[in-house]
Amino acid sequence: MGGTGLAWSMSVLAPLSLAATDLVGRVVPPYPAGLDELGGSCVSDSPEPARVCDYSVGVLASPAGNAGGEPVPRFVVAGQFAGRDGARAQWRITDALPYPVARPGYYLQFGTCRVNGRDDARVAAIVRQRDTATEWLKDVAWAGRLKLPEGRFDRLDARAVDCLNEAYDGL
Repeated sequence: MGGTGLAWSMSVLAPLSLAATDLVGRVVPPYPAGLDELGGSCVSDSPEPARVCDYSVGVLASPAGNAGGEPVPRFVVAGQFAGRDGARAQWRITDALPYPVARPGYYLQFGTCRVNGRDDARVAAIVRQRDTATEWLKDVAWAGRLKLPEGRFDRLDARAVDCLNEAYDGL
């Protein structure tokens, strides 16, 4: 294996040895070797439009292991706006949790979930998103509520959480 292949292999393995606690306090991007943002959403505890992205919730992933594969989610993270690097926002990670393993078809959903049937815009949940026949998705692998201004997740009982099915035929 050439030097480039070895470096790529090492970068893919890096997040496996990185603990969620190692991320807290870091300003990203740039991301630690072998991780990149898979997606996220802005959050605020203010009604002011200029503060709509004071905080964020997102997923960090390692690259796909093979060509045509999908990135591998590693962490659910919360962050506080820390400035800009050109046009790209930077976030100080305030909380990070390992992404639940071996859950194909599950994705992070934020802002459209309920706890015990009551809307709660601060709930983040990893939800199975395959069913288009029901308005609410109930197969939840993990759920947490973002506590602001601390930027920390309070874990929730996943059985008490459901999320709006944005692919539901009736919407």
